Amino acid sequence: MFQVIWELKVKFKEREKFEQFYDVKGEWVKFFTKSPEFLGTDVLESGEGDGIFLVIDEWNSEENFQEFVKSRKTEYESLEEKAKSASRTKKRIWISA
Repeated sequence: MFQVIWELKVKFKEREKFEQFYDVKGEWVKFFTKSPEFLGTDVLESGEGDGIFLVIDEWNSEENFQEFVKSRKTEYESLEEKAKSASRTKKRIWISA
């Protein structure tokens, strides 16, 4: 299994937009479910009321993730821009297990 972990600081006024975007029926998950190698997305909130969230995408392997993103580069870049619109900062951390 391979995980991509994103740390996002969400704008207070954009929280609802953020939650809809990363919801199981939202654009982020819908995009990745086009790949049978995508295992799912979890969203965790810091609990401090500071607008910090972790978005964890799970894949069968890093290669599967890289191939999918590469094969849909334009769509992925557009999705990334939408994701950034609801956050002040976004940072990616790669963890392979």
